[in-house]
Amino acid sequence: MANTLAPKSGILYLKSKFFLIRVVTYFSFLLLPIWIPKTMLASPALQAVAISLFILFICSQWFFLGKEIDHRLKIYFRVNSSMDRLVYRVFLGMFFFFIYFNFLSYLPGKWIYNAFWITWASLGIFYSWPTRGKIIRESMSSNFTEFRYLDSFEKTLVTLILTLFIFSIPDLPTINNQEALKLFFDPNEHISPIYWNFLKVNYYPFLKYEDLFRLAWSLHFYFVNLGLFLFCFYALLRFILSRRLALLGIFALLSSWSWTKLLVADFGASITTTYSLLWVWSLLWVIRSSTYRTGLFFGLVGMYGVLINKLWFALWVPHLILIFYFLNDKTNWFKRQLFRYASFGLVLSLLIVLVTTTRNFSMINLGHSYLEEISTIFQRKAFFALSPLGLILGFMVYKDFNWSLLKNFKLDKDYLRYTGVSVVILSLFNLVTGSGIFGGFSIMWMLTTLSLIPLELIFQTMSRFRSSRNMIYLIYILICLLDSHFEGRVKVILRTFQQW
Repeated sequence: MANTLAPKSGILYLKSKFFLIRVVTYFSFLLLPIWIPKTMLASPALQAVAISLFILFICSQWFFLGKEIDHRLKIYFRVNSSMDRLVYRVFLGMFFFFIYFNFLSYLPGKWIYNAFWITWASLGIFYSWPTRGKIIRESMSSNFTEFRYLDSFEKTLVTLILTLFIFSIPDLPTINNQEALKLFFDPNEHISPIYWNFLKVNYYPFLKYEDLFRLAWSLHFYFVNLGLFLFCFYALLRFILSRRLALLGIFALLSSWSWTKLLVADFGASITTTYSLLWVWSLLWVIRSSTYRTGLFFGLVGMYGVLINKLWFALWVPHLILIFYFLNDKTNWFKRQLFRYASFGLVLSLLIVLVTTTRNFSMINLGHSYLEEISTIFQRKAFFALSPLGLILGFMVYKDFNWSLLKNFKLDKDYLRYTGVSVVILSLFNLVTGSGIFGGFSIMWMLTTLSLIPLELIFQTMSRFRSSRNMIYLIYILICLLDSHFEGRVKVILRTFQQW
């Protein structure tokens, strides 16, 4: 009897210790919306840091909700990279909060405020008590297992990426009116009111403080939309390239001067022109996951696109056709089950199209502005000069060209084909509709991916010469850093917070 009670007592102690640590940490972050308004006389930079911490806390709760949904629905999947799991769960949790917060948005203001705190307090207590012993052994860092084995060059590059991302915040809006703020982020008025309802409830404690509410929305558009964009891009690159070059790709994209220029011209591009990457990655990930239950996420990705632009409802057709075509090794029963899970998002997408109103659309054809945008982004970054060569090499690998240099070149042709077909479909859709889904950041991630293929060939060819590969890697890091206009980014962020 003593032997059986001892383990139970040990588990109870570990659970209680875990609960206390998690509760203190959780509610310390949850109280930020109460503490931040008390810093109204503090510097704008301090307010921005505090709100950024709150946003990071919110994103972590999306992850935990996505993890809980996996557990409840028994969704077990294969991943290509640890980032796949992270990106998938954060987006999944966010999608369900979109639905829940929109129900709350129709309540009276006092009830929204009370429901906000009751929701987060309840989730905090629920997440803090480990219902499964496995949770005690897990931590947030356990979801970044891929980064445990970084060498000194890669660790340095991750530090540079984080630094550059923080200092690349563009000019923030100075308008306080909520409707004017919506027009600033979405001048074409294509984003659904459901998206704005979500943002309103998500930052409801700041609603009475116009400066803080504006800052919260602005930082959300930057840190959440573009932060997830970079994580998603890394996950996509890992389907095709090595970890080292995937990190270099993130740095090359982020260090492009177009990153800041695009945001200055259109801050809303952080959500409109980044969706294409999620669309492509979700296709690859669902194929890789090998379970029809991921159709739930697949459908919600389609719903998210309709929230951004109702015209993108038409993308449901090629998305479904591609997923069923690329799953040609699966049975018809598997495909029917996947569609059944995806139908939840399909129904929500249809409801969004029917019940929400946005500005009418005009159909346009290929214009000079589209080609000019590609040319401008290409010319602003010297690293992108490798992209034409990458396009040629990718085509040669896919067609199995008999060239001695490519004999031992290993690229996953299937994922290369999936990505290429998806990009062609999205670019043609954009040319026909002019909806903006494949412009700005979409062009940047495409050019960056192509530019990395020649480097992958070099690194695989020189696999036995580690010191030479490190030197080449360092040279390309310096090339990307030298034309990053870092001093210009610092001036922008200093000017922004001095004006506030």
